[in-house]
Amino acid sequence: MAILSEEKKRRYHQLKELLQNYSRQYYIFDDPLVSDAEYDSLYNELLAIEQEFPYLKDNNSPSQQVGAKISKKFKKVHHEDRMLSLENAYNENDISDFFNRVHKLCNKSDVDFILEPKLDGLSCSIIYEKGILIMASTRGDGSIGEDVTSNVLTIQNVPKKIPILESVEIRGEVIMLKKDFEELNRQREANNEKLFANPRNAAAGSLRQLDPSITASRNLAFFSYYVSGYDLKTQQDVLNHLKQWGFTVSEHLLLCHDQTEALQFYKKIEKQRADLDYDIDGIVYKTNDLSLQKMMGTATKYPRHSIAYKFPAQQAETTVLNITVQVGRTGNITPVANLKPVTVGGVVVSRATLHNKDEIEKKDIRVGDRVVLQRAGDVIPQILHVISDARSSDSKPFEFPTRCPCCAAPLIREKGEVAVKCINLNCSAQLIERLIHFVSKDAFNIDGLGEQNIKFFFDQGLIKSPVDIFYLENRNSELQLEQVEGWGKQSVANLFSSINRSKNVTLDRFICALGIPQFGKTASKLVAKYFKNYKSFLQSIETKNLSELISVNGIGLSMIDDIKLFFTVPNNLDILKTLGGDISNRGLVNVQDVQMTREGILTGLSIVFTGTLQHLSRDEAKQLGENNGAKISSSVSSKTAFVVVGKNAGSKLEKANELGVKTISEEEFLKMMKKTI
Repeated sequence: MAILSEEKKRRYHQLKELLQNYSRQYYIFDDPLVSDAEYDSLYNELLAIEQEFPYLKDNNSPSQQVGAKISKKFKKVHHEDRMLSLENAYNENDISDFFNRVHKLCNKSDVDFILEPKLDGLSCSIIYEKGILIMASTRGDGSIGEDVTSNVLTIQNVPKKIPILESVEIRGEVIMLKKDFEELNRQREANNEKLFANPRNAAAGSLRQLDPSITASRNLAFFSYYVSGYDLKTQQDVLNHLKQWGFTVSEHLLLCHDQTEALQFYKKIEKQRADLDYDIDGIVYKTNDLSLQKMMGTATKYPRHSIAYKFPAQQAETTVLNITVQVGRTGNITPVANLKPVTVGGVVVSRATLHNKDEIEKKDIRVGDRVVLQRAGDVIPQILHVISDARSSDSKPFEFPTRCPCCAAPLIREKGEVAVKCINLNCSAQLIERLIHFVSKDAFNIDGLGEQNIKFFFDQGLIKSPVDIFYLENRNSELQLEQVEGWGKQSVANLFSSINRSKNVTLDRFICALGIPQFGKTASKLVAKYFKNYKSFLQSIETKNLSELISVNGIGLSMIDDIKLFFTVPNNLDILKTLGGDISNRGLVNVQDVQMTREGILTGLSIVFTGTLQHLSRDEAKQLGENNGAKISSSVSSKTAFVVVGKNAGSKLEKANELGVKTISEEEFLKMMKKTI
């Protein structure tokens, strides 16, 4: 009998704690701390110790748990049948063992298997009664999940009605397509928000929102693979019926009869995975006969009838040629490793993000190091670890800069934050991105000052600060912009007209335009509604009396710290005063007071806009509705008062007609608002 050493005992408890923490971050906070490969390695190490010393294992072991405890933010849902995980296979021997086990359990050698890609998303259960969707929930800990019904109702490819009367449960994965993930991260970067690491995290974070309108805005998709409550014979029947009922199922499927076919399919899909529209991390092998599935039963956390054959991480070795730092629009300093070009998963990689100062120090990455590179989520290149044995004797640790490499301002690191920042609004590296943000749709909304023209004016030395934009017309007598290639009399006139129109700006857009970290469109509206006018906002900034913002629902302590810190930079405060005007002087722009909603028109009503409007932009239409007391929703429900319908309206119009919700034209809406076209 093996003797448990103190060292191994300590290692076992360390593994338990690590894995529980990693699971909590992954399932509850949708923010993984390690890659799947690293988690699996630690998990397998724990299993090996438990196999050698079974008495160590208890109900709290990660080997006995599915998912993680649910968040207190959501209503609990008890699953009638537990939602289990899948056992993982990592090589052909594991698959051979699985086939042999199934044949032994079934007492037959001619078992068919259905093969499906293992989608990298969030497990979801949807209940239908008499064909109507009544409940949707996450897997949670397998027995109890989170009620996400309102959010699932916003997913476009989830049928709200199916053509059967039986009460059924449909299970599947909520995912985000790669193209939608990339677009979401572009939007988040523009709004100073933290980027999602991969599509799986983005999908999980989007589904587990308290506000369904946020979920609706993120283009999630649902792929189904399971039916309970309907009499079917095989997994192949399940997938065919799901498709007939309007559900999306994977198009990459194979009914196979032996292990050779199964391994060939695995290798085929592994080669294609980079070209798929969505992330997969392996192939699921399922016993096709449902009666055999039931007979085989389950282990503690896995069904015995299925297994997930995981793809190996896409890795390669290369050399760090240099380490540089980049300054983003919000001032975040991001270190980047410049690498000797290497092919990883069919893509040539020559650069990899090092994320932050802590990451470099933790992994001790140095110039000249030989490193193992991986495409995290098969998308973002990252360095897993240094090959220490290959390090030269004269190697030196990387020294992270203490001053901004572009403006030489001292770099700061806020308490509790990972990011090192430059908070000088006039920093040259940030200026172009800040200027692009300043004139963007959610800020001053200046037509004719897109990214290309901002860069042109910046390179010419004409716009170095937001203030310069409003002096551009006065300087045109010396600039003669009409004579510059690419410009003409009309385009110049249109630009100046757009700049002049933008001088009447609402307080929320004004605040948003400043580019304060964490203060995008939504947070800026909250601040504007609280202060109501520019004068009150400026007084609080100057007197540093901003702690009162904690009373605003949606504003947290870290956000208050960010706004305080932002205005400790003298240049930032000068721009604020010059644009809006200080207490005694009129500014360059007219910052409009927050309009109080008019009672008795749309107060308390929920309205939805759909299609292309002809006379108003979507933002203008929403603002008009909000100014008249309406709550603007992104999805139609039985509580919707009416839907304003423009050209090429789609599913929202269909939903309104289905629910009997009133629909009106844009012209009728404007007439209701007593606004002329």
